[in-house]
Amino acid sequence: MEIVIQIAGKIVEYTFAPVGQWLCHSFHYNNVMENLKNQEKTLRAVQDKVQHTIAAASRNGQEIEVIVRLWLEKVDEATTKLSKIDEEARNRSSNAACLNLKHRHQLSREAKKLVENIAQLLDEYHKNENFVNVGHHPPLEGLEMTGNKDYMAMESRMTAVKEIMEALRNADIDKIGVWGMPGVGKSTLMKEIARQAREEKLFNEVVMAFVTNSPDVRRIQGEIAYTLGLNFDQETEKGRASQLNQRLSKDKKILVILDDIWKELDLQEIGIPSEGCKVVMTSRDRDVLICGMGARKDIKLEILQEAEAFNLIEKIAGDSFKDQPAARRIATEIAKKCEGLPIALVIVSKALKNKSLGEWKDTLRRLKTPAPENITGMLGKIYSPIEVSYNNLESPELKSLFLLCAQLPYFLFYRDLLIYSYGYGLSHGINTLEEARDTQDTLLRKLKDSCLLLERSDGFCMHDLVRDVAIIIASKERNMFVMRDGGGLKEWPDVDALKRCQAFSIFEQLPNEMELECPELIFFHISSKSSSQIPNTLFQGMEKLKVLDLTNMRLTSLPSSLLVLRNLQTLCLDDCMLEDISGIGELKNLVVLSLLYSQISKLPREIGSLVRLRMLDLSKCYKLEMIPPNVISSLVKLEELYMGNSIVQWEVEGLNDERKNASLAELKHLSNLNTLEIQIPDVSKLPKDFNFEKLVRYKICIGDVWDWSDNVQSSRTLKLKLNSSIQSEFWNKMPSNRVEILHLEGRLNGVMSVIPETDTEVFQQMKYLRIHNGVQLKYIVNLSTSVVVFPTLETFILSNMIKLEEICQGELPSTSFKNLRVLKLENCEKLRFVFSSSIVRGLSLLEKLKIRRCNSMGAIVVKEEKDGIEDGDVVLFHQLQTLVLEDLPELVSFLSTRSSFMTDCGQIIAEGNHDLHMPLLHYQLSFPSLKTLQLKRLPKIKHVWSKEISRFPDLLDLCVDRCENLKSLFPVAAVATSLSKLKSLEIRNCEVLEEIVQREDGTDPTMRILFTSLTYLSLEGLPKLKWFFQGVRTLESSSSKELHEQGGTLFGVDEVSFPSLQTLHMKGLPKIKHVWNCGQEPKTVFKCVEQLKTLWIKNCEVLEEIVGGGGGAGAVARTLLEFPRVTNLRLENLKRLKWFYKGVHVSKWPMLEEIQIEGCEKVEIFASGVVSFEETVEDRPSEMSIKQPIFLVDELSFSSLKKLLIQNMDKLEIIWQDQVAASSFSKNIQDVEIDGCEKLLHVFQSNFRTTTILSQRLTRLHIRNCRSLESIFRNMEGHNGKEPQVLIAPSSGKEESVAREDGTARHIEFPILTQMRLCGLPKLKWILEGVDTILECPSLEKLELFQCEQVLIWASKFGSSSSSQQNQLQTCIQLPLPNLLELQVWISWREEIFPYELVDPVPRLRQLHLRSLPMLTHLWKEDSTQPCPLFHNLEFLHLSRCRKLKNIVPSSVFLQNLTELHISYCDGLINLLTSTTAKTLVQLKKMTVMECKRITEIVAMEDGEEHVAITFNKLAHLELVDLPNLTHFCSGPYSFGESLKNVIVTRCPEMKPLCRGVSSTPELKGVYHT
Repeated sequence: MEIVIQIAGKIVEYTFAPVGQWLCHSFHYNNVMENLKNQEKTLRAVQDKVQHTIAAASRNGQEIEVIVRLWLEKVDEATTKLSKIDEEARNRSSNAACLNLKHRHQLSREAKKLVENIAQLLDEYHKNENFVNVGHHPPLEGLEMTGNKDYMAMESRMTAVKEIMEALRNADIDKIGVWGMPGVGKSTLMKEIARQAREEKLFNEVVMAFVTNSPDVRRIQGEIAYTLGLNFDQETEKGRASQLNQRLSKDKKILVILDDIWKELDLQEIGIPSEGCKVVMTSRDRDVLICGMGARKDIKLEILQEAEAFNLIEKIAGDSFKDQPAARRIATEIAKKCEGLPIALVIVSKALKNKSLGEWKDTLRRLKTPAPENITGMLGKIYSPIEVSYNNLESPELKSLFLLCAQLPYFLFYRDLLIYSYGYGLSHGINTLEEARDTQDTLLRKLKDSCLLLERSDGFCMHDLVRDVAIIIASKERNMFVMRDGGGLKEWPDVDALKRCQAFSIFEQLPNEMELECPELIFFHISSKSSSQIPNTLFQGMEKLKVLDLTNMRLTSLPSSLLVLRNLQTLCLDDCMLEDISGIGELKNLVVLSLLYSQISKLPREIGSLVRLRMLDLSKCYKLEMIPPNVISSLVKLEELYMGNSIVQWEVEGLNDERKNASLAELKHLSNLNTLEIQIPDVSKLPKDFNFEKLVRYKICIGDVWDWSDNVQSSRTLKLKLNSSIQSEFWNKMPSNRVEILHLEGRLNGVMSVIPETDTEVFQQMKYLRIHNGVQLKYIVNLSTSVVVFPTLETFILSNMIKLEEICQGELPSTSFKNLRVLKLENCEKLRFVFSSSIVRGLSLLEKLKIRRCNSMGAIVVKEEKDGIEDGDVVLFHQLQTLVLEDLPELVSFLSTRSSFMTDCGQIIAEGNHDLHMPLLHYQLSFPSLKTLQLKRLPKIKHVWSKEISRFPDLLDLCVDRCENLKSLFPVAAVATSLSKLKSLEIRNCEVLEEIVQREDGTDPTMRILFTSLTYLSLEGLPKLKWFFQGVRTLESSSSKELHEQGGTLFGVDEVSFPSLQTLHMKGLPKIKHVWNCGQEPKTVFKCVEQLKTLWIKNCEVLEEIVGGGGGAGAVARTLLEFPRVTNLRLENLKRLKWFYKGVHVSKWPMLEEIQIEGCEKVEIFASGVVSFEETVEDRPSEMSIKQPIFLVDELSFSSLKKLLIQNMDKLEIIWQDQVAASSFSKNIQDVEIDGCEKLLHVFQSNFRTTTILSQRLTRLHIRNCRSLESIFRNMEGHNGKEPQVLIAPSSGKEESVAREDGTARHIEFPILTQMRLCGLPKLKWILEGVDTILECPSLEKLELFQCEQVLIWASKFGSSSSSQQNQLQTCIQLPLPNLLELQVWISWREEIFPYELVDPVPRLRQLHLRSLPMLTHLWKEDSTQPCPLFHNLEFLHLSRCRKLKNIVPSSVFLQNLTELHISYCDGLINLLTSTTAKTLVQLKKMTVMECKRITEIVAMEDGEEHVAITFNKLAHLELVDLPNLTHFCSGPYSFGESLKNVIVTRCPEMKPLCRGVSSTPELKGVYHT
């Protein structure tokens, strides 16, 4: 019964419930429809509001948010349904009195759903913040932040960068100039160029130095040397320049960037080689770069485009736009007002960042205000934004420091700013220097943040434009004046201005007489370029003076007017020649005294009375030896004492009357001392109870060998050279708890561990540790307890640690060395491993690991059982980027176990030789960030990688050198292909290496290895290398086992591919016969070298052809070989090379600019047209009778060639065999050099037209040692006569003298030829064979002739072409040569060089070298009535082995510009010069006279001049050697000037002393007479 009741209940429920719901919808119809209308009104109102907001955002250039667009689509769907429901309700109500229940139910239900839908839409609107800002601005296009944070990659900048980078890649451009207005971004661009040059590995080193308008040669040298890691051991600028020159010349791939050049700069004075070194220079002035610095390429850096300027503002201050859309419009106008100048844009943008709309408007208003009257043009437009930033500085102290910076040199050092601002009193309420430091740190940070001050690695600087504006503001608002070249005042201030003046800086030579009336002067800075004297009364009336800096002055004593300056707080006498400064004790209020670089030998006792002194700087006072006792201890308020590189002879503490010099014990009396820089050669002079702990900053060098300079900057540096006198107790009291940089050298007797057991908390702040020659140390850390050591250490260097057995003995927590980034080990002979695996776990930040010359090292990391590393675990070096393992003769594996090592007579033996078969880097090691891997001289390494998957995804550079047992580099192809980012691969001197990639049995025969990113490949000194990878093609080409063992093709194109390869170097591969083997389809082969730019092959003894697989000379099917991007091709010493590719082909090199072919002995023909060769093949099918050239070409094969160098080609008979070959080479060629081609009869074979085309572009022509050469151009037009011609002739007026019998002569002009060298060409007769030719060379600068007997020089007239002269015809050179600077003539039988008939001499001639001219009697005829301007500009004259030469020049010749004169083996000379000529030698610096047997005197006095004195003011070096008849230098009165340094007289037995001629010669080191 209960079941029946339940069933009946369910029937009722399922029957009447739906009916009820249906009736409910019908009965509530009116309410639902009313609610729907209300919701509709709300929705449409919100919809309108959103659409208005969207319209406004669109007008403002914003993109609408996706969620907003989707919401609107849903609203549209809802409103469409509303309209439909409304229409149905109206239609039905008009057709009947009432709707039936069915229709009411249907509409009611739809309406209710729609109400719910609208409610959801409204709820989404109210809750979603996207409806507040419905849009966003699209991402900026063309703007990309790069590694240089100040550089933004915009179109205008990328164009300049591209142009500069292309110039850097161009070997013909050595100097590049970048110019533009101040503030345009030249310096920032140079940093980007430096970054890209490093990234692309265009150079081994990139160095950058700032020049400025007052170049400081020492500073520039120092900046370059710092980057190169070069430490000068010379103090003179000349000595430093020599060292720097050697360093830069040693490595040709160094880029030097010289920023901000204002005027011509002598690069050699700095030490930058004139040739072989790439230099990029920037300047405001294009003329300085082109004319002054000789830039071969100049590039203008333009201001930013309008869109770029706005993008720059938005990038910096764009946050202001989010809540203030109106600020965007104002920013657009500001960008226009800043005229696209980056520095102005950056300064204004940073000033307005996160500022209110009112400040944006106010800035725009002030920018529109006209500039001050004395600022015009573009500078005036720039002035306003910089002034805005200045006015926005928040405090008077900040403004004062900014203006003070403008009074100082271009490069600002922290110390200088500190002592100037402290003495000036810029900040009130500061008593100590320590407080002043804190304040200055805050102020400097704010100036840097405002872009008004730029930070450098060693200090600060102001942009030149900002500095100029600051000078103007300072002069107007503060009466602060600056005088310097290129900036500041042009004239001295007038009297009234000086009376108001509060600060005055002078950076130029002082006038001889200078009087200043400056009663308000507070700051006075004088920096002279050369040591100047200070007038004794200069400082009269300057009672308010607080800061005085006299740099590079000569002070015999302090001016009396200086000693009465009672308010003087800061006195700097840097780089001054000081004698007596005892009067300094009168300056009782002095708080800072700096004698930096001053030449003072004894510190005056009176300094002890300066009891208010807080800083004393005696740094780099190299002559300072004595400080009177108790002077230092009297300076009771002294906070900072600097004595670095000043070697004072400290004495041991004792009774006062027993000491003549100061004692270091006096430092104990300085209770306020917090900063100390001092060098202590003898540690025994250091008091035992001196407390180092109170020092906040220090740099202390103890020992006699330390170089004071440091590349690492730190507040606390300690350098100790330890010897047997230093015991462990002394070591334990060193200030070790806060030291940041520690250098240790020498013995530590009794010290077993750098960290003592008694104080394990030491070195907790150390960042840099270097230990050198620590001969007693067995362990760096040897502790019985497990404590954290070196938690902050970043750089760790150990060298020459001959007894070091372990770095860490005992257990250490993994947090030891946790911040280590650089680890370098060198010459640690007994060290067997570096770290245990437990320590390695904590080296998560290690970036660089370099280990060299550690003879016992068997592993880098030792895995111990307790470390818990299982076979499947991975040892991770997460951040390691550089790994160098070099000269480790016992290294077996990177990771090994401690138990596998046993010691046997100092040798490491692996148990069961297990490790000997392990790869160096096996599967348990992972280097996910490694970029550089260098493996050199690792004789026990047989395998580098294991066959398992390798973990080197970021490896870029791989170098393997002298790994004697390495047979292959990659064990399987999978390892090679896993290095997907590898860019550079170098393999050198691996004697048993047979292949680069090893082929495993079972490898897919069709496998092709792809090195997708490799751009540089160098294979050198691999005597057993057979191939790169032994693929199917290699196996097929080795038809027998013998051939297979010999090797053959390096790259099978079906086996290995390098789609990105740009440079291929091959050297010393004696088993390689072909570089590529292309089979029967060569033109498809070279897809793998489409990016190749440099191809260099050298010393490959059996290499027969570059591309193998040709069909031989008998195959006439033409093949195309194309190298589309190669720019440089070098083939050297390839003894068996005959041709590039055997068979008929066309060789295409559309981008090739330079060819160098040397020592390819089998090559007989260099190039021939392919059509001519095909005809030869058809005519003579026998291969034995066909000579195939190395290149087969058409007229477009070498369309870009600029330089051709052919050397030592003994069998070469023809360079260009036909007109096609000549046309192919001649279109752009600029430089031709031919040397040592004994069988060559003609350099070029061409017709007159081709010769003319070539001559238009040729700039350099060198032909040497071609004994059979008869002509430069072989005439291919059939002219075989033997008519006379000239080598170089005038542009007009001489045609009739060289005309042929038919009265015609052909002109060929070499308009831009600057160098011609013809040497060892005894048979040379013709330029263009058989054709009477006049050559014009208006740009020739250097001409050298050596053993060219048939070439006359400047013949006064030409002989006729009579038949009797046919066998004696000679070529000749004739004037004018208006630009000739250097002439050399060697080994000739000429009687004269310059005939007296010369009408047009060589007015620019600078150097003249004449050697081995036995018949030469004169340079200029003595009886000539013609004027002789020939030698007016001559600077260098060298005459040797001219035995008939009677005189050098007659009395009528003046040599007023001659600087060097060298005469030797000229036995015809009785005297060197007449007194008339000698008087004109006002520039002569060096004179050498040797082996002239008949000479009796150097200068012969002429009649009437016996009493006329001759002075050689600039002569520095005089050398007289082997002159047996020389009696006098000069029989009349003569003298030498102050420049004379060296006089050498050797084997001149009749020579009388020079004493009568030696006057004031302070530089003379001695007269050497033997």
